[in-house]
Parts: sequence; C-alpha cells; structure tokens
Amino acid sequence: MNALQVEKHPDKTFMGRIARGFNFLGYFFSQLGLGMAMKTVARMQDLVSRLYEQGADVFRIEMYVRRWWLWVKGGVPGKVDF
Repeated sequence: MNALQVEKHPDKTFMGRIARGFNFLGYFFSQLGLGMAMKTVARMQDLVSRLYEQGADVFRIEMYVRRWWLWVKGGVPGKVDF
C-alpha cells in the first residue's frame, strides 16, 4: 500500500474472513462465485423509480436498464441473458 501511495479509508476498510464474502465495485464475491451486491441492485431500482417519477419516457428508462445490464454482464462470468 505504501509503495502505491494508497491510504485505507477508515469507514470503507473491513478486515474479516473472505469466506463470509464481501462487496467490491458493485459485485459480491463469495466462495460460491461472483454475483451482484444487493446494494448495487437496490441503487439501480431506486434510480429507475426516480426516473419514472420524474416523467422519463419508457425509452429512456429502458436504455438505462440495458446499459446497467451490460455493465453487470461485463463483470459476471458465464452466460447472462437480458
């Protein structure tokens, strides 16, 4: 860490067992494999709700969901269909 000149953030750093799984960059890593972090999915759902409440048309909401899903597929190995 010192060689990279990187500091640990006190609120974002957790020391624990990897076997329990952990969130990193929107994904959840565990012994069972890689998946989406629940917080990431909740944020996406919240943004879709806000877009709808603000009067966004269906095309705009669909494009957001498609771009989000492409991001998901980029990090999760295996076949993921939309």
